[in-house]
Amino acid sequence: MSKSPKRNDAIRTKQEVSATGMASDSSAPPPSSKKISISEPVLKKIFLGSILLMLLITWFSGGNVGYHQDEIDMNLYGKANVAYYASMGKDTTYLGVPSGFYQFDSLLRYYGCGFEYLARAANKVAGTADSKQEFNVRHFVNQFLGILAILFTGLIARRLLGWKAAIIAAWLAFLSPSFSGQILFNTKDIPFCLGYVASLYYIIVFLEELPSVSWRTTFKLMAALFFVMDVRIGGVFLYLLLFSGIYIVSNAELRTRVIANFKPLIVKYVAVVVGSLTILVISWPYLLRSPIHNLIKTIGIVQRYPMKISVNFAGDTIDSLTLPQSYIPTLLLLTIPVFVLVFVGVGLVLAVVKYKTTNFKLTGLILFAAVFPVAFSMARNSTIYTGWRHFLFIYPELCVFAALGISLVSGYLKKVPLKIAFGVVCALGMAKPLVWSVKNHPYEYCYFNELAGGFKEAYYNYDNDYWQISMRKSMDWLMKTEPIGKTNDTVTIATNIPRILEYYITVQYPEEAKKIKFVKVGCTSRNLMNWKYAVFKNFMLKPMYLETCYPPGTTVYAEKIDGLPITVVLKDTVRLDMKAMQALSAGNFAQADSLGQAYATTTKDYNPAMDAYMALAKAYLNKNDDAIAAANRALRYQFSDELNYNALCAMSIAYANKHEYELALQNLANADAIMPQNGMAKEIMQHVQGMIASENARKTN
Repeated sequence: MSKSPKRNDAIRTKQEVSATGMASDSSAPPPSSKKISISEPVLKKIFLGSILLMLLITWFSGGNVGYHQDEIDMNLYGKANVAYYASMGKDTTYLGVPSGFYQFDSLLRYYGCGFEYLARAANKVAGTADSKQEFNVRHFVNQFLGILAILFTGLIARRLLGWKAAIIAAWLAFLSPSFSGQILFNTKDIPFCLGYVASLYYIIVFLEELPSVSWRTTFKLMAALFFVMDVRIGGVFLYLLLFSGIYIVSNAELRTRVIANFKPLIVKYVAVVVGSLTILVISWPYLLRSPIHNLIKTIGIVQRYPMKISVNFAGDTIDSLTLPQSYIPTLLLLTIPVFVLVFVGVGLVLAVVKYKTTNFKLTGLILFAAVFPVAFSMARNSTIYTGWRHFLFIYPELCVFAALGISLVSGYLKKVPLKIAFGVVCALGMAKPLVWSVKNHPYEYCYFNELAGGFKEAYYNYDNDYWQISMRKSMDWLMKTEPIGKTNDTVTIATNIPRILEYYITVQYPEEAKKIKFVKVGCTSRNLMNWKYAVFKNFMLKPMYLETCYPPGTTVYAEKIDGLPITVVLKDTVRLDMKAMQALSAGNFAQADSLGQAYATTTKDYNPAMDAYMALAKAYLNKNDDAIAAANRALRYQFSDELNYNALCAMSIAYANKHEYELALQNLANADAIMPQNGMAKEIMQHVQGMIASENARKTN
């Protein structure tokens, strides 16, 4: 057995931490005659009791919250990895081969399955594998891991300022909607967060035990590093090497002891790095095929993931591969509770001011773990999707600094009434996020703070329910309210999220799924397709459209956050809009115009995207002013090149009818510049030029 490791006092605080959270050095304020004092053992029990309470609350409230596209993919990918081992390497579905009616993305091979193996095992034990309850069990496991991440957050804070700071850090994390909301269902980023914060904690313990590190600590660190990399590959173990160098070089006494214990110590460093990487390769089929080559390739892919999606940011729709560097810092500022932001700043300032009593090396390590990943990502222009979910793992460190700030400020207050007042201020500071979370469960992760104007203001400018979990309640309402299961005919449902709806209906309503056909169409293009029902998420809709046209007039159900529609269900059995579009395609402009007006009157549904098409009908009917007005309404929204093209062509016809040929030609030139491959503008231009020539000839004669 190894000897009990000697504590490395050089990297610990030089004084024992009091129950108030203040180090008992000469610079601390003198104790008052009356003070609130709770012993560290009691605070430890409060901390552990808090963690248990958080777990029970999360499990109680975390059932049936809905699942998302990424989780469907990862679940199938995890099963494919299990199948690889079960078949002794013969089943290579994990590479992205279609599985039944559903195919997961082949890029998933660049992700590990650390969580997926746990979830699959839990479902096997519970007897819920491949059943309707499969995702609930996955979330049960994920919620447990999320609370473990909060546990390690507290343990790190305890290393700085004792159990009081641990309690504060844990509750700050748990009461932060944008973090704790992800614990309910985010089975990609929450497991990674756990692995990251657990690795950070055991790196701290490892450094504290230098130079006589125990094998127990070595194996725990190895396991933590393996788990974090088996969710998403990264270089967390480099933190160990970097800060080991800093700690050793900056302390002459420790440096001497390390040299004396060099051989056994280097063995443990090698065990941590090589051991975690070896287990990683063995548990990851893609890496197992070619460990070195595929590991290098995976690191490169993860840093610059090639998938491109549209992201709403500050009211603009931006390509995810070209997001501005301000994207993550901005969203952090707008979605973290203001109270936490304030005390993160206070904690950072006091950590510098009180560096002699707060262990500047340890605070430096925690700060590095929080700041470096974001800075590195910005410098490398790494691919980021929808919010700061890829950086959830830095939030525990921010909560540690906020807890540091709160603990130190509390320690400065001498009188009991002041301490009580400060406690009330802290409670009130987190009250608004808590109330918002309760009212909007299970959409806590969509929280925006007062700096963003709250959710009701951010709704128009930023992505909100980007995980699309609101689809569950919307689809459940549709399936339970409408007689889809009783009909003998095929029911067509239009949607802008077809893959997740098809999967959800197939799993949860297998009999009804046989009668349903999904067609993919955007909310603004809904008038073009034949459907009876439609389900539309609000993403990728411009602020002006959200404010004036969403939800559509034929909405029969709306799932809302903070009173604003996120996912809507539409029903229209007459479809005058589609008939109008069919008449337009057939060249029956009078009928198209009549049907379009009847649709707007009877449904009260206004879709300015349809104006781009109806403007053509009005122009061909010589309703020139109406055509120009309709085209301008469509152009205000800048929906797409195709719709802009149609609107410009309609205006050119109307202006030509009014003999305003210069405006007609100008609009045609703009249209041709947008879609030069489309021949309509060129045909209209020839016609307009003919009109000009005829008019000039008449004038000459």
